[in-house]
Formats: sequence, structure tokens, C-alpha cells
Amino acid sequence: MTPAIAVRETYTTNANLAPSGREEWSFVTTLTPSIGVNGLGARARLSGNVAVQLQQYLGERDDGNVYPQVNLLGSVEAVERFFYVEGAINISQRYLSPFAPQPQGNIGDTNNRYNSYAYRVSPYIKGTFAGEGSYLLRNDSIWSNLGNTPSNAPGLSGSFVNRWLGQIESPTQRTFSVGANLDSMYTKFTNQPSLTSDVVRGLLHWRPDPQVHLYAIGGYERNNYTVTESSDIVYGAGGEWRPTERTEVAARYEHRFFGDSYLASIVHRNPFSAININASRNISTFPEQLFALPAGGNVAALIDAAFTTRIPDPVQRAQAVQAFLNQTGLPATLQSPLNYYTEQILLIQQASATFTLLGVRNSLAFTVYNRKTEPIAGATGVVLPPELAPQNNNTQTGGSIVYTHRLTPLTGLTATATRYYTDANAPLMGKSTTNYFLVSVGTQLSPKTTGVTGLTYTVFDSNVTNDYDAFTAYVGLNHRF
Repeated sequence: MTPAIAVRETYTTNANLAPSGREEWSFVTTLTPSIGVNGLGARARLSGNVAVQLQQYLGERDDGNVYPQVNLLGSVEAVERFFYVEGAINISQRYLSPFAPQPQGNIGDTNNRYNSYAYRVSPYIKGTFAGEGSYLLRNDSIWSNLGNTPSNAPGLSGSFVNRWLGQIESPTQRTFSVGANLDSMYTKFTNQPSLTSDVVRGLLHWRPDPQVHLYAIGGYERNNYTVTESSDIVYGAGGEWRPTERTEVAARYEHRFFGDSYLASIVHRNPFSAININASRNISTFPEQLFALPAGGNVAALIDAAFTTRIPDPVQRAQAVQAFLNQTGLPATLQSPLNYYTEQILLIQQASATFTLLGVRNSLAFTVYNRKTEPIAGATGVVLPPELAPQNNNTQTGGSIVYTHRLTPLTGLTATATRYYTDANAPLMGKSTTNYFLVSVGTQLSPKTTGVTGLTYTVFDSNVTNDYDAFTAYVGLNHRF
């Protein structure tokens, strides 16, 4: 348990995110007490962070906000090497519309922000048989709720998702092997009919070489999305190639009821750099995305991959990754596509590439992404407000680059440039663009205290809501007890 507190004083030229001529300047005092958790036992583990961000505006804008922030992941091995239970909590600030302001660090008042509360409980059994054969049966239950929703967005509700995943594989050391899996999903939004999807697959594996794995897929699916029902065969193929221990190439294709479904990735690492390129096309829902890993921009994961050869132990490596992030000033994640609240089944097609270059004094992280979201069915019942409709049918494109430089052994410089924009897919119309720039200097004041100061500049353009630009200057202290 690591208690900590962060205090930051920010001056902003546009606390109300208003267009030119109507800005309200303000000083913003932010106090964030937190507790970091990193526990590892013989059969249990818990990691994450719990924090409360308290904000007070003083100036032409004079009010305050409280933002809860929780990210916890825990697991317990209830029956040795057989029965496990995993749980997660995520409480964070999210946005309703991709065409409205999404200010960094919650600085700036907007009716586009709300508190997202999500909880997951996942009991599962897994084990091995007949040498290297394996089985898995897992149940994921996800509850989500919206809090502090703006008055201009009535009718928003919570959700419940229950998903069963089953898998069995014959011994994998053989040239030929077989397997089967089940994926059953139940989704229920408050005051909406339930949505269900069931897919059963059989797989035939071929391993002509230890570095090559190919497989064929055949199966059947049934879907009930209230306004559309379908059942059809599923077929496809996939493969993995690992030419070296540092490179992995994987691809998978399936024919589904909505057309082509695919997943492709290339991961390569060496001791001082790592790159991840991926592309996918599949269906999903908003609650499913709440606990999903970022589609791109996961800097911590790439650093972890780069450190694999030097630090084989995963626990020690995780500690080394966090220490490196703290020392260099690199963020754990970069800008990535955002998930917006919707009560529809979404077809998501996305691609991203993320690269990190790690040095003794200089480090660089870079990401680009493109994500197209389309609704394939809608639930009957409460109709979403018209201003939310384009959030279900748009394309997000963006990128971010971060450069860090060690000025002295205790002081570092960080420079960030981010640009992302959203276009409504035809026949809808709407567009917004955000450009964000940051320069900051951080220094180690004592073994447990760091200081930081910086400048940010944001330019937001939209043909759906008002444009704005905002300049901020801040100074802060972070202390671990």
C-alpha cells in the first residue's frame, strides 16, 4: 500500500471552454490523494490505484468538482491449479460525444463529461490433461452505471453483460491437433430488451514447424439483437509465426453474419525499442470496451516487452517499467480511440501502430490510429437524444508523439504533441478536431517527492458545437508516503 498525494495549481485562460470573446479565466487548485496497491501472495494478487481528484476554481469561474478515480485488478487461486476468481473495478471520467470538448486532466467545464462506474467479476476453471491438452471455462459479469450525467443527455442508463467463454484443446505438441470453443454473450441495458449472441467453433491445428502454427475454423452462430435476428455458419482460418523470440506475427480471418471479421498483429522488440502494429474488424458493445486494453498507444506494454530479455521475472519487470516511466516522464498510455456511450451493437474496424525508443537520456513514444464505428442494429425503447446519434457512426483518426530528455540526473523535460479528429460517417454530418501541446519539466526533490511545472495549449474546432482555445500554466508537487 503506497499512500500518495498530489497538489497542482493551474491557471487557465478558458475555464468554461467558451468561444473567443466569452472565455472565463480561473485558477484551479487540484488536490488528489491516492493509494497505490501492489500485492502478490502465494495464491492471490491485487494491483492498481484508488484516488479522488478534488478541484476548486477561483476567478471569473468559481465552483468546484469531485472526480473519483479507481483502477483495481485482483485475482485469487481458490482451488490450486483449477478454480480462480478475478475481479476488477474501473471508475473514471468519460465523454458522451466525440464532437464535443474532451479536455485533458478534467481542466475545463463541459457538459460532455460524466463519471463511469464499472465492475467485473470473473470466476473460471482451467487446467491441463493428457500432457499438453488444456481446458478453460470462464464467466465474465460486468455491471456499469453512469453518474453525474449532464442535463442535456436524459435517458442514459446502466448495463449488465454476462459472457461465457469455453475452450478445449488437444495436446498441442502434435503436428495435428483439434480444439473447440464457445462464446455466449448476454447484454441488457436498463429499460431495453436484452441482446444475445452465441458462437460455437471447431478448430483444426497444424504445426509444420515449432515456429509456425496454422489453423482452420468452422462453426455456427445465432444472434438476437431485438430488431434483427440471424443464424449462419462461421468459417475462417488463422496462423502465427515466430521467426525469433523477439518477433511475433499473427492473423485470423472469419466469415460472420456481418461480413468479414479479422485480427492481425505484428509485435517486435529489442532491448531498447519495441513496436506494435495491429488491425481488426469485429462487433462489440460499449460495456465490453470498459475493461478492454487500449487499441493503441500502450507505452507501458511496449516497455515491458523491451525489458523482457533483461528482466525475465514479470513482477520485477513490472516494477522496473513503472520506475522507468517515473524517471523519464513517459506516459503509460498515449492518445487512443475513445469509447462513447451507446445502447447499440457496434461494428468496429480499427488499425493502430505504436513505437517506443528507449535511451539513457532520450526516449520517444509515438502512436497513430484509425477507428471506424458503425451500428449494425438498434434496440427499441428509449430513443437517444439526437445530439448523441453521430457517436455511433463515425471515424476517429489521430496520433500522438512524446519526447523526453534528461536535463540532469534528477530533472527531465517532456514535450507532447497530439492531434485527433472525428468525422461522422455518411449520411450523417459532423466533424471536430483537437490539437493539444504540452511542455513540462519534472524534478526529483527528495526520494519520495517530485515537482513539476508545465504549459499546455489546446485548439478545438467543430461544426457541431462551439470552437475554443485554451492556454494553461501549472505547477505541482507529488509526494509518496
